[in-house]
Amino acid sequence: MVKISGRKLEVSNQLIVRLSNGADYTFPKSIQGIEMSKGVDPQAYALIQEASTEGNIEDYSANSAISMTQGFNGLNYTDSQVEVLKAGLVIPTPARFMPHLRNANEALKGKGVLYDASGNLIEGDRLKGYLDTLNRNCWVWLNAGFAKGTGFKNLDLMTVSGLVLNEGLHESRVPLEDCLEQDCWADLESLNKQGFPTKKSPIGDKYEPGRTAYFWYPRDGSVARFSAGSNWAGFNCGRYPANRDDALGVFTSTEGASVAKKKDTEESVGVTA
Repeated sequence: MVKISGRKLEVSNQLIVRLSNGADYTFPKSIQGIEMSKGVDPQAYALIQEASTEGNIEDYSANSAISMTQGFNGLNYTDSQVEVLKAGLVIPTPARFMPHLRNANEALKGKGVLYDASGNLIEGDRLKGYLDTLNRNCWVWLNAGFAKGTGFKNLDLMTVSGLVLNEGLHESRVPLEDCLEQDCWADLESLNKQGFPTKKSPIGDKYEPGRTAYFWYPRDGSVARFSAGSNWAGFNCGRYPANRDDALGVFTSTEGASVAKKKDTEESVGVTA
């Protein structure tokens, strides 16, 4: 009689993940973090990761991070932008937030990884807590407004690109890319480069976190926000910037945030697009 014993594969400093493409990859449990502004806790921010697969290597890159809790509540769209920029941070655009939402949910399903800004893997109860906020308990502005222009539905996409004290917000303007043009449940795996869905949900009106959300298409003079409750999520591009509510806030981001001098006494806050 021959006895054959097996042992579960254990890698102390690595995590084995089966990604959505069906292949197994190993990732380190800690990586190099990114530099944060003074007074900002890097463990309270999750890296905004961009993935690219080449051959047998899965690469993630990140040069910014997003807060894991909602803040700056009770302000309208414009005041939120001003106060966040004064703090040396920014409000993320849909192009940054929506893919991050999808990627964070992939990590929760064991099909990806998520790190905080200090470079530590976000896992276990910490990951579940963060996704509970993203998927069921948030109501936030996104950095996107819409005005008459030359893009889809004759609209341009307006994103805040900086603040000059005593002058106000500065905005970047580009044509809006094609996206869904009706209010409906949307497929978050069909996002265009600006972060807007292009296809209806393949599972109807069923809410699947990170995969579907109810989408209100862009209107002239409106701005974007994202919300999630116990059994639904909404990506609303038809709201107006003057709206405010005690429960409505933002997830702040470190993307491109900087403070520089202008002239002799004025200060400007710059944001990369």
